[in-house]
Amino acid sequence: MAGGRGRKQIDLEMQGSKGNRQRIWEAMRASAAGFQAYGISRRANTDDTTVRSYLQSLIKGGYVEVVDGRKFEEQTLRLINDIGAEAPAVTRDGKPSTAGKGTEAMWRTLRILGEMDADELAEQASVSAPTTTWTARSYLKWLKRAGYVVEVSPSKPGTKARYRLAHGMNTGPRPPMIQRIGQVFDPNLGEVVFRQEPEEADL
Repeated sequence: MAGGRGRKQIDLEMQGSKGNRQRIWEAMRASAAGFQAYGISRRANTDDTTVRSYLQSLIKGGYVEVVDGRKFEEQTLRLINDIGAEAPAVTRDGKPSTAGKGTEAMWRTLRILGEMDADELAEQASVSAPTTTWTARSYLKWLKRAGYVVEVSPSKPGTKARYRLAHGMNTGPRPPMIQRIGQVFDPNLGEVVFRQEPEEADL
């Protein structure tokens, strides 16, 4: 991978290719007839606070219902809206979350259409989710650092840089994620594929 750092197993939120919410959701589906938050936390290997927050969002969103019990820690819950393998992306209020939709749209566009500049990427991605040129430019910059795209032609006065997906880097349908600490995590591979070194922080 890019930067000569090699692939590194992620040691943050993700374990394998699954995030906290995905593991919680799978644990719930495995015991859909009835479960308690504590048991889900243990099976999903996720802290109690995260499990509580997600379960409450799912209750508000109509995915889970309370069967009995008053205190949350003692309540028996049941999955009533199983939408399939992918964990629902919901806000704290239980409403559908749009977080990450722009990234998904940009990655899908790159996989399908090939060579383009940031303006074109933003325009095409916006068909599915509102995306700005600034966001597209930033995403392309990180993908270039991680080796996912190559710069076909550099920017020059009046012309923006053009990029295309690098050979062999179409790793799957889920978009590489740019994490706040300065690294790129590929959920298709379940790996951190690029980690920014401290001296690169001002780039």
